Amino acid sequence: MLTTVVGSYPKPDYLRIPDWFTDANLAKGYKYTPADFNDFQRAADKEELEKQITRAIREVIQEQVDIGIDVITDGELRRENYVYHFCRQLDGFSFEELEKVTYRNGACTGFFPTVVSEVKPRDDSPFVVDEWKASQALTEHPVKITVPGPMTIIGTTKNRFYKDRRDLSEALVLVINREVRALADAGCKYIQIDEPVMMREPEIAEEYGIEHVSRCFERGFGLQRGFGLQRGFGLQRGFGLQRGFGLQRGFGLQRGFGLQRGFGLQHVDFLHRRCPLPHRPVIPAFSVSIEDAHCHTDLSFLSQFRRTTVVLGVVAIARSRVETVEEIRGRVREALRFLPPSRLVLAPDCGLGFLPRHVLRDKLKNMVAAAKTFQES
Repeated sequence: MLTTVVGSYPKPDYLRIPDWFTDANLAKGYKYTPADFNDFQRAADKEELEKQITRAIREVIQEQVDIGIDVITDGELRRENYVYHFCRQLDGFSFEELEKVTYRNGACTGFFPTVVSEVKPRDDSPFVVDEWKASQALTEHPVKITVPGPMTIIGTTKNRFYKDRRDLSEALVLVINREVRALADAGCKYIQIDEPVMMREPEIAEEYGIEHVSRCFERGFGLQRGFGLQRGFGLQRGFGLQRGFGLQRGFGLQRGFGLQRGFGLQHVDFLHRRCPLPHRPVIPAFSVSIEDAHCHTDLSFLSQFRRTTVVLGVVAIARSRVETVEEIRGRVREALRFLPPSRLVLAPDCGLGFLPRHVLRDKLKNMVAAAKTFQES
């Protein structure tokens, strides 16, 4: 039984890249906006910053390896966040012309970057693949890379250019697909598309969102397709074949489903809307990532996955209490009533950026310990 993490890690103190995880420290009265990164970028010594990023990624990778995580990430440490870092590499987004937006059912207000012209690659060279290569060069363990999905990019920016959201989504599919194909060509085995907004807008997801995220994977892999549509998406390419070597594509819907800390909890049970899962549009994923630790669901729906591997969230990322090994084992035993162990991967619910480092270490250690008990049995 494999283990993985979703994406983000808290940045070390010496890496001063501003990010939205800083919002967790409300005592400082700080609220992130993209303008913070603009200022940071202008003032940073780029050569020194790159050294700090490499050091931080090396440390995070080694920590995951030491804990025993099978499929690791670089902690997304070079990114301000997983969405805006991607958008900054494209033409069409303005991070100077910000617009105040109320979101998450009125629970939050923030300043979003704007779409002011055609969204397209800035040049002929894909960019995410370079990040992955730099991180993969630091370890022999497989490194998973994350890419934001179209609906999630649209949900965290303000469209001033395209006629409607669907047209903007069409443009985003093309640039995301280019990055995914470059990653696959370079040998990246674990590619995760994060699409949490899909679960907050199920009508749009069913109208075109599922089709669009599926097209992000087109011509990238030539492997079998699998079902993938549920409460929390981490759609990945790679899990479910040989240990450590299986190609996996995946959805990252775990990022944001029922998020905490005043973000406006919204439980959308997409699984049971309108029609049973097998009749929904098929997503070309080999694994899907589902949050379960934050809010347990009836895991009987897992029986509807005939070939797809499930990456199950078994430790919460929005509370500091550390789940015991036996608690995690209990949830895994329940999942194994509906899935074979070869198609179950253990993970946190979402990114780990909000957690203190010592807390996330304890959570991951217990997750790995729980997984090992099933490998030994």
